[in-house]
This record gives sequence, C-alpha cells and structure tokens, in this order.
Amino acid sequence: MALHTLTILSRSSAPILHKISCLSKLYADCPLVFALSPNVEPPELSKLVKALTTFSTQAIGCLSAPLPDRSYQNLIACSLAVFKPEDCVVFRSTIPGRPTPQVGRWHAFRNKDEAPTQNHAPPEGAFNWADIWDGSAGGVLLPPSLQQIGPGDVSEVVYFSDNSPEGLSNSLQLKGGQQLGLIATSTPFVTGRPVTLFHNRDIYDSGAVGIVIKRLQKGRARTRTEFLGAIPLSSPMTVTHCEGNLVNSLDGSNPTQLLLNAIQKSGMEMDASGSFKNDEKFLLGTIRSGMLGQIYNITAGDPHRGSISLESQNAPMAGTQVQFFHRPKSTIVKAPTRSSLSSINSIQFLTAPETTLEANTDQAEETESVKIISNTFLASSENGFIICRSDHDEAETAWTCTVPGGVATLEWPTL
Repeated sequence: MALHTLTILSRSSAPILHKISCLSKLYADCPLVFALSPNVEPPELSKLVKALTTFSTQAIGCLSAPLPDRSYQNLIACSLAVFKPEDCVVFRSTIPGRPTPQVGRWHAFRNKDEAPTQNHAPPEGAFNWADIWDGSAGGVLLPPSLQQIGPGDVSEVVYFSDNSPEGLSNSLQLKGGQQLGLIATSTPFVTGRPVTLFHNRDIYDSGAVGIVIKRLQKGRARTRTEFLGAIPLSSPMTVTHCEGNLVNSLDGSNPTQLLLNAIQKSGMEMDASGSFKNDEKFLLGTIRSGMLGQIYNITAGDPHRGSISLESQNAPMAGTQVQFFHRPKSTIVKAPTRSSLSSINSIQFLTAPETTLEANTDQAEETESVKIISNTFLASSENGFIICRSDHDEAETAWTCTVPGGVATLEWPTL
C-alpha cells in the first residue's frame, strides 16, 4: 500500500519544488510514482522533471493533463505517491498494444461487402497465468523485472501508458489482482513526443512504466468508479448479440432504433437527417448489481442494419445488462473537491475533456496560490484510464474509459 499520497496545485513551480525537496529527504529510498501537468514554461518544467526523476533511487511517472476544473485550470498539478521498497517492484514495459480500431461518426455506414470487425480478445482459458509470469507463453511476456513475482503475490498494479495499453493490460490479467492505468496526456507540442513517460532519468515516448504492489496481510486496496455527467436515457436491456466492438442486438431488437426511440422520448431535438446539432455524446453503460460499472462512447449507428459501434476493442458480452446514457456537450467536468475525497491514501485517475494546453503565464495575483489535496494522488488525461477490478479473487477483463468525467479510484484501508 502507499506510504504517502498527495496532489499539489500551484500557479508556479517554486512551491512544488519546495514540497518535492522536503519529501525527498523523508523518502529518499522509497519508490516514487508521479504525474505532472506541463502547463508551465519550459525552463520551469525542466526543473520539475529533474526534481521528480531524482527524488529517489526509483521513480516512474508521466506528463498528465491539467485538472479539468475552473478553479484549478490555471494551476500546475503535481501528484505524488510513495511506497515502501520491500512492498513493490517498479517496471518498464515495451509490450506492444493493438492498433486503434476504425470507428465512424453517428449514422456512419459499413459497406455491405465489408467483413465485420473481429474480436481479437484471447479466448477464455487460452493462457496459463503461471506460464505468463515465468515468461514461457509465446507472445505474452511480462516486463523482465516482474517475471520473478508469483501470480499470487500481486495485489495491485498502477501504471502509465501510451495510447496502446492492451498488450500490457492483457499480460497483467492477474487472478485476484487489480490494475489501474492512466493513458498519458498527448504531448507533441510540449516535448515533441506523442506521450511522455519517465523511468528514473530515462524518458520514453511509447510503452508503459508502472509499479506492482505486493499482496500483504494488511489488506488490499478497494476500487470504485464514477461517471460524472452521464444521464440515463433508457431502462436496462440485455446484449443478445455482439461482434468485435459492435452491439448487434439488445433484447433481440435493433440497438440503433432503440437508442433513437430513447432520444426522442427524452425530448432532444434532431435535424431532418436524424443527426444532432452540437455533436452530442451518447453512451452505453454496463450495469452490475444495479450499479453502472463500465461506460463506452457510441461512435456510430445504422438504423437499417441496427448495429452500434463503441469506442472500444470489444463490446460487452452477450448476456450483459446495459443501458443508454447521454452526456450533454455542455457538461462541465469538475475534479473532486477535498471534502469529497477519502481521508485514506488513494490514487485517482480522471478522464478529462480535450483542451488546448497552454503554459500558465497568469501574473494577476501577487501572492502564491497553492492548494494541497492530502492523501490523494489525483491525475487526469484526455486519453482516459484503464482499470481491471477484482471481486472475490475473480478479475474482470481490463477495459479503457475514454468518456470525459469518468473517475477511477484505488484506495487502501486504514491500518
């Protein structure tokens, strides 16, 4: 479990550098996990990166998006989590992911002769997890630093990834383990790299960096998710047929027509072509034990064929209970406030809306504006997060949330 977590928000780098210096004296031998928003002038960004990557003998991190909240938007966000060296293993992964699936816009049509999208997920039982951990399963290898850890010795995995995390997340499908990953923010105009990842003093533009937290008797972390701004449009339904990232049938009926009916009942206006002004977002969420568990952007639909496509490699399996949701374009994503955060150590990832990143040059206030969110590592990215939760030692398939307002939390119990 984490020894110490916090998030520092500041108008300038000086208070953050001071806090990093103080903490590094206390935890010089402890692995550090960090996320830093790059909305600061390049010289100051370089100072922050140097301080973080030399914090201790082991450090991993990434550049993340500024927190999407009007009260935080001009503040540099720096999140820190410190772990006991004997309780964790830091790693660097170069396991390749899958290519991005081709998706369309609303009412995009697939040619009649075009083959349906295939589901490339590994079949159930295809892998022996012990073989994966010892590196003998062809094509599915763990990073070298993790191959000596037994599959029953892992409690949680936290990592930062490029836009293709599937290879790593699939190899980390631990029985009873949990994983939480942040897809790092896009940085082509900041560092010249698609994403920017840090492993000690090395900088990478692909792959992943992370930390495995060993299973202890003190208790495992709990996971929870929230989806801010998602408004229900329909009653729950059951997936009756799917293929790849397509849902072909819900309750035995045409999914696209069901969605259109739900939208019409909601009173939303459509133009003559059946499209929506303002590029409204519609979502499909999975329901488990009466709660919203996963949520996906609906990227295209065909009223004639009936299928809807999701911004995902795979659609929910047949038999899954699902529900339509709407996220208005006007929805404002707010980062959790201190009063709503847990008082115990936690790591929290938030999917942020896409914004234009600008360095903070606001000099309006003469005094420093600094906010500390104690006990919480809070980081965001417009590219989303990956989560794999476990329930009674059974882990779900890792999935990616790209819907703005999605929040995933990993929190450790108080000793």
